[in-house]
Amino acid sequence: MFRRIAALLLIVGGAVHAASPHLGDIEPPGIQRGADTDVVITGQHLKDAMGLLSYTAGIDVVTWQVVNDGKVIARLRVDQSSPMGEHDVRVWTATGISEILPLYVGPFPNVTCSSTNQILVHAQPVPANCTVNGVIHYEEIDYFSVAAKKGDRITAEAEGMRLGRDMFDPWAAILDANGRQLAYNDDNALLLQDPLVSTIAPVDGTYLISIRESTWGGSAQSHYRLHIGSYPQPTAVFPCGGQAGQNVPVTFLGDVKGPIAERVQLPASISKESVTMPLTMGDRGLLAPTPLSMRVSPFPNVLEKEPNGNITNATPGPPPPVAFNGIIHHPREADFFRFHATRGEVLDITVYARQMRSPLDSYLDVWDANAHKNLASNDDSIGPDSYLRFNVPADGDYCVSVRDQLYRSGPTFVYRAEVVPVVPDISVTLPEIVKNSQERQSVVVPQGNRYATMLRVKKDGYDGDYRLNFPGLPPGVTEVTGSAVGETLPVVFQAAPDAGVTGTLTDVVAVGASGTGSLESGYLQEVELIHATPNDYPYLKTEVRRLAVSVAVPALFRIDLTPPVVPILQNGQSSLTVSATRDPRFTGPINVSMLYNPPGISSQTVVTIPANQNSVDIPINASADAKAKTWQVAVIGSADEGQGAVWTSSALVPLTVSRPFIAGNIDRASTLQGAPVAITCHLEQNMPFDGSATVRLMGLPAKVTAPDVVVTSTNTEAVFNVATDPTTPPGQHRDLFCEVTVQKGGVKMVADTANGGVLRIDAAAKKEVASK
Repeated sequence: MFRRIAALLLIVGGAVHAASPHLGDIEPPGIQRGADTDVVITGQHLKDAMGLLSYTAGIDVVTWQVVNDGKVIARLRVDQSSPMGEHDVRVWTATGISEILPLYVGPFPNVTCSSTNQILVHAQPVPANCTVNGVIHYEEIDYFSVAAKKGDRITAEAEGMRLGRDMFDPWAAILDANGRQLAYNDDNALLLQDPLVSTIAPVDGTYLISIRESTWGGSAQSHYRLHIGSYPQPTAVFPCGGQAGQNVPVTFLGDVKGPIAERVQLPASISKESVTMPLTMGDRGLLAPTPLSMRVSPFPNVLEKEPNGNITNATPGPPPPVAFNGIIHHPREADFFRFHATRGEVLDITVYARQMRSPLDSYLDVWDANAHKNLASNDDSIGPDSYLRFNVPADGDYCVSVRDQLYRSGPTFVYRAEVVPVVPDISVTLPEIVKNSQERQSVVVPQGNRYATMLRVKKDGYDGDYRLNFPGLPPGVTEVTGSAVGETLPVVFQAAPDAGVTGTLTDVVAVGASGTGSLESGYLQEVELIHATPNDYPYLKTEVRRLAVSVAVPALFRIDLTPPVVPILQNGQSSLTVSATRDPRFTGPINVSMLYNPPGISSQTVVTIPANQNSVDIPINASADAKAKTWQVAVIGSADEGQGAVWTSSALVPLTVSRPFIAGNIDRASTLQGAPVAITCHLEQNMPFDGSATVRLMGLPAKVTAPDVVVTSTNTEAVFNVATDPTTPPGQHRDLFCEVTVQKGGVKMVADTANGGVLRIDAAAKKEVASK
């Protein structure tokens, strides 16, 4: 389990509150497994920083020293069993939770890059099997020298773009002692846009490693970790998946010394769905810094049997669920696999290639094995990987085939095609709130206050109800969920006044309403770390499977939403009253907005409670087709308490949308400029109401007036005595409608009706002027 450092935070009268923290960097950006490493954490609003939250096990905080608002010094300890590679972390403070930043775990001790190694002859000597931490500035190249014996493996791989700090695309090369280039690389599929370069030493001697930005760019934010040594680094494993509980023979591919045969014991217990596990390769005590990925499934695994390049000689497999594994070795090659299926089955067929860091850009086909007829195809549905849902038309044999979309091939073009019956599922995620930003991608609940967010809950093959569970919420924190709004669900978290200040990662579980546990799924949040041109393309993403939640010190304000005492009517207008309770130390403005608008409801985006005031109304409107239903709504509020925004929310309150009391239809009317006219609106009483209603004729042209008409629930028409002016614009005026106001309990309910009424005004005849 992750460990949090707790500290005593003294909140004194008049203290300025910090805002949500910003995690700018961790230096070095990676730490050695099985060792203690001192790191410097920099950012903003860190003066009340309490510790780290890590989404993976094995990283502990040994010491924690807050230097100032922008700097923390910590000693981190990485357990020997912690996985290699990326570990996503956040900083939590007494007032919030930072965004995610990757922190890398590697097998080698850290070395700091010299400031004078930008010339070949000044290459920095480093020991074999170390990790150099450096920065590439503009048009800069760093050189390192390492000793090797003839026949030794010399490998260098960089973590650059993957560190998530900057749009930094590194390039690396290996040179002999004379500067002759032996190997180079820009992007490697395993490392995404980071390089992996490896060669066999031809003679005993010194070899040089160089690293730069691929287009000779660079900046103070272009950090890298360069692993230099004789370690193995395969780039693929075959098969890239297996059946749970089995001891699977595998071959590691792509290492400079050739294929390496091993056996891998797969975990015996997994969920009903397949999972992806990291797989680290070792050779004579040296571990590869970057793990490979291996799928673990509860169903049979089938390996291709060559030749299987057409339907006739397709590799056979059992009926679904089944996983087919292969390698596209040769140009224009396609691999075929055969299985039996039953009419009416619905199958999900997914190719795992790029998701496993294979260079294969898959193209998937489904064939009728008897008629040799193509039934379905897909290129890119999951990034560059292929997926399709296949409805089996008849009992019989079918084939799937996999190839590269551009007919490329290679010894590491591994893939896995899983053919599984569709299983009802519910997926839960926290959608991006601010484009290209991690803003409000965690839940921060001030003591004695509330925080609201929307969760996206998508049902696939399941039409029933569900509930959300949040096991592991901090003590004193409770949640209330509202009614589903399409695929989204409002959730309000509340912290008790005595809830302890803390930060944690909690599960979010969707469970079918039956409560049997047969339909249960977890949380997945995709976080985009680096964007660049064109079109803010996300060059680096990560995924986390728990929701970050903290209890923060009290906010200096609280907001409440007054439950409406009357419904809002379809095609009507209303307002919601928001009140604020302030700490005497805070008098500033508070921005409030709806957490969400129910379908057919619109509202002003942001309304401000002015400084030194305690309430405001949010105008809302209902369209004519707004669904007649009671919704659970809330408002969110933010205010700058001194160093940035602090967020709170109201509780969920019911908002009812109802049919209007009266519908209507306006008769066409015409008159001359300056002449009066009677306009009749025929009324249809939808619902009875007590007392009277006021009907106002709206949309009249300039200098035209009509007194309001008072009606009761028994009236069938409202007649307006319309007065025009000699200068009223002539023509067809087509925008007339009626505004109906009904009072209930002293509250006005307003709705529009009879849209599209027409008043034609003709020009008056001109009087002749007698000649003198």
